[in-house]
This record gives sequence, C-alpha cells and structure tokens, in this order.
Amino acid sequence: MELQSLQFFKNLSDETRFRIVVLLREMGELCVYHLCIALEQPQTKISRHLAMLKKSGLLQNRKEGKWVFYRLSSQISPWVMQIIESVWSNQHQLIDLMAKKLIPENLPARSVNFSL
Repeated sequence: MELQSLQFFKNLSDETRFRIVVLLREMGELCVYHLCIALEQPQTKISRHLAMLKKSGLLQNRKEGKWVFYRLSSQISPWVMQIIESVWSNQHQLIDLMAKKLIPENLPARSVNFSL
C-alpha cells in the first residue's frame, strides 16, 4: 500500500503517533505493553494509534502467543523513511527518556521478560 504524503503528515501530526514512530525507529520492535510504559498512555489509546499507523501502511505487526509486536513497515517509501530518519536524528533526548523506561529494572513487576 503506497502511503500518501497527506496521510503520512496527518499521522505524524499527532504527538502519540509521532512518539510511536520515533520510538519504533529507535527500538526496532515493541509490543503494546512496552509502548504503554514508554509513552505513559493507556492501552486503549496506544492500540487505537497503532491501528491507524498500521492501516496507513507505516507499521507491520507479528503475533507471538498473546503478544503483538509492532515495527516500522519494510514497505515504507524511501521519501517517508528519509523523513523518519531526519526526525529520529533530531529527537534523541525525547527518545532516550522513553527508551529508559524500557530498561528491565525500570519495568513494572508484571512485565514479561523480553529482550529489546
């Protein structure tokens, strides 16, 4: 599915979706649970935004048991990836703060032990 430029910029105009995209660029692949922790948002909100990003073609997912893991799509157009890379390279402080929450000793006790 070819991502249209207007849809891409609409997706990034929302702060939660923007943070999901740059965090997935940094971490590679994350489940909804880890995104909820990193973004300090409820599961329903994260899932809604993930569905929008997946529908637009920005994300792919895979299931592992009951867990669903998301990553940037391998089918992203070069111009889209170039913008994501540029945004990612300018957001290290924000990304570091979000990623720090995913260090195993910082995860809540109910966390499943995943290698990030």
